[in-house]
Amino acid sequence: MKEFGKVRHELKQWSYDDVFDFEGLKKWDEKVKNFIKKAGLQNEKIEYCCELKIDGLKIILTYQNGKLVRGATRGDGTIGEDVTSNVRTIQSVPLELKQKVSIIAVGEGWIGKKDLVKINKVREKEDEPVYANTRNLAAGAIRQLDPRMAAERKLNSFVYGVDSLEGEMPKTQSAELELLEKVGFEINKNFAVFGDLDGVQKYYQSWAKKKDSLDYGLDGIVIKINSTKIQNALGYTAKSPRWGVA
Repeated sequence: MKEFGKVRHELKQWSYDDVFDFEGLKKWDEKVKNFIKKAGLQNEKIEYCCELKIDGLKIILTYQNGKLVRGATRGDGTIGEDVTSNVRTIQSVPLELKQKVSIIAVGEGWIGKKDLVKINKVREKEDEPVYANTRNLAAGAIRQLDPRMAAERKLNSFVYGVDSLEGEMPKTQSAELELLEKVGFEINKNFAVFGDLDGVQKYYQSWAKKKDSLDYGLDGIVIKINSTKIQNALGYTAKSPRWGVA
């Protein structure tokens, strides 16, 4: 194989807008609440589901009747690359789910900091350029044309979202994460749900202090409106979901 085949995603793969401080978060929250009011959903419970933003590479996993049929990269958000042969080498990605469900799940492929150090030591000995960070290493590993090379890089994964599901979608983002774990995916269990922005800010500050203790790279946090009903009402801009921010 000289190159990967192209994949047209069933749903566009969005990226989140960024905010860089608490003031930016409050401005985003104001916009969200204005949209909620316009949609007539002001009586709905507003909660924020916070998740760690893993510094890796987005992967889109398609299962039919519980069996993995395709793994793809994000690409430009509309068209990605078919990297199924490499995804199959990721031990935390199940080849078969615990339930015979048809689902498209999205997650992050990543490589641990300890593995980065080991791989770079070998590359230094062989006079090859070293990888600057775990994200670059993960991106290079998922695009190896030889699956054996991808397997050697010890890719790992956390799955965090459902693009489509045979049957009823969960009513909240936190329930979505619980469903993903239930059917056999590896999720990052450090998520938390808060009823106000103060809780979100404390969560962020806590992980800003602890991030260096993790074996995976952390690139901030992702905040999502927990209610799927509100998410659906808010929808998307041309670039990103209105109901979430990084």
